[in-house]
Order: sequence, then C-alpha cells, then structure tokens
Amino acid sequence: MEDPEEIEPAKNEPTSEESEAKQPDRPSSNASVARCIRAFNRAYRKKIDELGEGANDSEARLVGKTFYMRALPPLAGIGNIRDFIACITYAQLVELVSPKEAETLFACTKIALSALRRET
Repeated sequence: MEDPEEIEPAKNEPTSEESEAKQPDRPSSNASVARCIRAFNRAYRKKIDELGEGANDSEARLVGKTFYMRALPPLAGIGNIRDFIACITYAQLVELVSPKEAETLFACTKIALSALRRET
C-alpha cells in the first residue's frame, strides 16, 4: 500500500481553504480527482491528529477512503461519469481501493453509461 505521504501535499504548499481551492493537494488537471484527494487528506490528517503520533495509520486511511468515496461525482451525465472513472483509477493506482472494489465501481459506470445511451 502506498504511504499516505504520497497522497498528502508537499510541505511547502499553502494550507488555507482559499489556497487549497486554487492548488489541489496533488497536481491534477481533473478537478474531481483533486476534490477527492483533498477530502481524503483532510479526513486522514484529522484522524491521525486524533490518534496521536506513533499510531497505526490504517484506521486513518479507512476514514480518508470513506471521505474520498463520498466526494466522488454522481454517475449522472457523461462528464461526471468520466470524472468518476478518473477518480477510481487514481484511487486504484495509489492502492486506496482494491482491484476488486475498482472492478465493481467500473461495472457501475458501465450501467450508468448504458442508461445514458438509452436516454438519447
């Protein structure tokens, strides 16, 4: 599993809400991916602070993952579906979701795309 430092922002990046809106935690040209990463990082850091130094970060990663998943765009409209795919692909690359979870989520995108095609 990738270290959480890989998903956290660099130490020299701004941390204010305004700055975060302008600069995602990790370079991404996709605003949805950046939003999901920020959701993970905020929840992860808050949980790490609650647990204290030296604690195992698996609980914090689980909380972060929950917030990452909640930040996913809805599977409505082609743009949102593309963004959803980008977010899940990123999550799989950093080992936030397992290949099996990604497979299930990608199956959901297929259903959404099928429904979208039937509408037009």
